[in-house]
Amino acid sequence: MCLESNYKKEPKCLHRMENTSDGKEVGKINRFILDPETQEVTHVVVEKGWLLSEDKVVPFDKVRSVTEDKVVLNEDINDFNQLPPFEETHFIRADHNDVGPGGNLVYQNTPAYYWYPTQRYPGYPAYGLAPYTWPPTETKQNIPANTIALKEGTNVMSSDGQHVGDVERLFVEPNSNRSTHFLISQGVFFKDHKLVSANWIRSVTEDKVQLNVPAKILERLPSYKDT
Repeated sequence: MCLESNYKKEPKCLHRMENTSDGKEVGKINRFILDPETQEVTHVVVEKGWLLSEDKVVPFDKVRSVTEDKVVLNEDINDFNQLPPFEETHFIRADHNDVGPGGNLVYQNTPAYYWYPTQRYPGYPAYGLAPYTWPPTETKQNIPANTIALKEGTNVMSSDGQHVGDVERLFVEPNSNRSTHFLISQGVFFKDHKLVSANWIRSVTEDKVQLNVPAKILERLPSYKDT
């Protein structure tokens, strides 16, 4: 997914590459944190690594500069690894009878990786007994309250209930970080692209952008071509 700073003049697309001020590559952008009320982009989520990837939340005001192929962060981010993860999973305790491995209580907000063996481990705590039941967990997103983590491929629905495309890019006004338009892709093999005004958005969730205009309005929009 990428994000352009201005769709009318000198578009700057924030491709998946994130770079620190010393030129060290740290990951690729995979989500944008959006305030659905103001349409402001408040943070970006950067995927670090490949096999054992970890998503980090970066405040958008920490971006120092943007070019066609990279994003450069401010110098005050000394250690990218110290940034908060996008999601954290914890065990939760339903009641005082929940006992974990070794007879320990499963306390709320205990990091999930503390317990062993893994879910449904056969024969725990002794061979021949019923499989061990994994304690319940909850997942928390480290993003501001009332914001949405928008990702590439999110469905876009018209006011008459039709799927009119999928989110591919956001266009942001550089001074306010407010999204002005977004690009949707249509079709499977031969994709068509349409530039849609953010003023047409009725609501935004993690898996759907709901518009306040019918599908026939989208059909009248000209195809978008990169210049």
